[in-house]
Order: sequence, then C-alpha cells, then structure tokens
Amino acid sequence: MSTFESKNKFLVDNKSTEMRLDNYLLKKFKGVPKSKIYKIIRTGEVRVNSKRIKPLYKIKEGDLVRVPPNLILDKDSKKKPIKPKNLDWMKDIIISEEDGFLVLNKPSRIAVHGGSGSSRGLIELLRLQRNNPKEDLELVHRLDKDTSGCLLISKKRSKLRILHKYFREGQVDKTYVGLLMGSFQKNEFAVNEPLEINSNNNLRKAIPSKDGKKAVTKFKLLEKFDGCGLFEIKPITGKTHQIRAHASFIRKPLAGDQRYNSEPDLLAKRFGLNRLFLHASSISFPSLEDDKNIITYESDLGKELNDVISKLRN
Repeated sequence: MSTFESKNKFLVDNKSTEMRLDNYLLKKFKGVPKSKIYKIIRTGEVRVNSKRIKPLYKIKEGDLVRVPPNLILDKDSKKKPIKPKNLDWMKDIIISEEDGFLVLNKPSRIAVHGGSGSSRGLIELLRLQRNNPKEDLELVHRLDKDTSGCLLISKKRSKLRILHKYFREGQVDKTYVGLLMGSFQKNEFAVNEPLEINSNNNLRKAIPSKDGKKAVTKFKLLEKFDGCGLFEIKPITGKTHQIRAHASFIRKPLAGDQRYNSEPDLLAKRFGLNRLFLHASSISFPSLEDDKNIITYESDLGKELNDVISKLRN
C-alpha cells in the first residue's frame, strides 16, 4: 500500500493513488474505530505533505501522510480480534463474481463497513472469509445498514477507478423496491427536495433543507394494498438515506423505518416485520470490457419481505 518512512509517516505508492484519505487510513489501520479516524483528520492530527487536509482529499503517489503516534499504538493493541466462528454464509450472498468485481446480495441489519458501533462490517468480513492477498476488496458504493440487496465490491484498484467513474458520470442505474405506508392517488411521482445530514444525539438523519444538496427520487407503484403500496424506486441522485428521507418528507414512510417514522408501524404489529422494507433489487452499468454493453444484476427480495407481501395479498 505504501512505502514505510518512519513509525508514523507513510509514502503513498501508485496502488493507492486517487484513494480518498479517509478510506486510505481506514484500510491501513484496520481495527481503529472509524470515528477516531475522522476525528484525527478533523482536528489536524493527520497531515499530508505537512498540511492539514480534508477526509475527501484524493491522495497521490508520492504524498507523505503523517498520523499521530498513538494511532500506531491503537492499531497494535487490536492485533488479536475475535474471529467469526463461521463465515460460510458469505458464499451464499454472492450474486455474481467477475474478473474485477463481485455483486453481493447484502443482508439487512449488517453495515457495509465497520464503525458506528460495529467492529466489523460486510467488507471486513468478506476480506476475512476470502483471505486472498491477491485481491484488493473495496466497496464501490454503499447501502444503509438496514437496506438489503445489490452491492458492488471491486477486486482490483484499476476496476474500482472505472466503476467510480461510472458512478460520477451517472452511468449507473439502481432500482429499489420499497413498501410505503399510506394511501396513494398517483401511480407515479417524483420527489425533488434538497437534503442535508443532521446529527442529533449521534443519530444521523437526512433532513429537507433549502441549503442541502440536490436530491431527486422517482416512485412507481407496483401493487396497492390496504394502507400501503409496493413501489419501484429510482434514486436519480445518491445522497445518504435519500429514499428514506424523501418517503418521510411526503408522509409516506417506508415500512419498518424506525428512524424516519415517528408513528408505530402497523405492519410490524400485524405481520412481525422487524426490518426496513427497502431492497436494492437491481443495478446496471457499462461493462468494464466494452462500455457500450450495459450489464444488469438482480437480487430477489428474500423470504422475509416476500412473506410480508404474501400476507398483504391474503
């Protein structure tokens, strides 16, 4: 990853160039809490070429990264993590494995990366399960902890750059399926409402704000039930918690969304739904070999959500 300069200074090599500073440090200092990584960047304890820098800065080959010496001690103190007893289930969530990437059917209730109360996320568990030093497994994008479905993982740094380029240029099409509470007069509608992240008592939420970032979500009714509707949902932009925040904004919250719905969830009482009803059902993007060829991967809702739909129909 980098050339060792001293106890707490690292020279970036070409394999890590264009990597975000926060991601570089999270990968290099596995086991150190994500909150601590962001804190030392924010407080200026991390320097790049002797200058304070922001977490989103993309490091370049030859950059000299300095971290506080106590970070090395934190890393060393966590050399004996508790290993999960059985990770065979991870083989079952692989939708497809290609030369440069994996497509996973991410389960609900597991974070995509460690931090915020989770010592290990899906990406850390995947690295542990595969245990392949020739792979450079990285998240291409993220899903909420409570959201299930299609998740892209790159296996090579070169492929990660291409996939990130597709995301930046809007060449990636993601489709979700969600169950919204309420009654609906329109079968199709869009929500165009800027969002900003608000942290209150350590609970991060996306809230509507004229000073927020542009966020657009399209909703299409697939099936109507008594008091709720099953929707195909397409986020045109990719903001944190965007779908959940927009559904709450129009007062049609997603079933099982305890963070964005202040009212008791009727489906939880009637059918025992104890998770967010939001699933990333498909993802499409240009082939890495021929960008004129669009490839699509799909994932099924799974038994838990399909059982809720069956009960609604009955």
